[in-house]
Amino acid sequence: MGPPVFTIVIVAYNSRAHLPGLLGDLRLHAPAGRTVVVDNASPDGTADLVEADFPDVHLVRNTVNFGYARAVNQGFAISESPHVFLLNPDIRIRSAAVFEALYNCLDTEPGVAVAGPLQFKDNGGRTHLNFTWSYWTPRAFQLYISYLLGRSPRPSVPLRVAFLNAGCLYIRRSAFEAVSGLNEKYFLYGEEPDLFLKLIRHGYECRLVPAVAVSHAREQSLRSVPVFRRLQFRLMGGLNIADAVIRGVANIIIDRLTGRKPAQASHQ
Repeated sequence: MGPPVFTIVIVAYNSRAHLPGLLGDLRLHAPAGRTVVVDNASPDGTADLVEADFPDVHLVRNTVNFGYARAVNQGFAISESPHVFLLNPDIRIRSAAVFEALYNCLDTEPGVAVAGPLQFKDNGGRTHLNFTWSYWTPRAFQLYISYLLGRSPRPSVPLRVAFLNAGCLYIRRSAFEAVSGLNEKYFLYGEEPDLFLKLIRHGYECRLVPAVAVSHAREQSLRSVPVFRRLQFRLMGGLNIADAVIRGVANIIIDRLTGRKPAQASHQ
């Protein structure tokens, strides 16, 4: 099997404090390939830092904050690889095994559109699993409960799940394009359930790969904005998630009742 062929896409906003850590990890552990940073007009100098300290990174400077979904789609549009590794700036990857495991998952399972590792967050010195949506299937929920009880099981095989966190997501380009990418109507939040419900509707699957893990501080960019603005984002985000879930589930139900099958790209 040859080396993984993928592009790393990172969307940044006020990420000066965290992005250098991730880019440093990528220098140490990532296979040779292209890294794209799409900066959403960060006022804290994130783009300048990337340009000065990481000249090998392809930097996209947006003049305004277009929101997460549109920035991700920008990153995909300028990448040319069959797989894209989507990362948030506050992710840390401390092992090359993460890249190999996620690549192998998609390479050996053609019907799988996306794969993601376990995500941990430090909570006062105690790590815990991040993003509970990933654990809504029986086997994944069993894994989640084991960690809550202080055990640390690491199943060697990927687990089928319905949702994963877009902050660390290894994606098959053909599947992403088949569902028209992220929905840009959602500025922040909502794009995640919308993506996975579209993938389900088009017959794709996703996998949680518990053999590898990353750390994810989560929502560090959101914490950089004023409290009132943050509350606005969370309120609108809740409405976006509800809208995405209702629309996505409704479309799946209608398809099954009518026997309609959405067009699907070849699994490559």
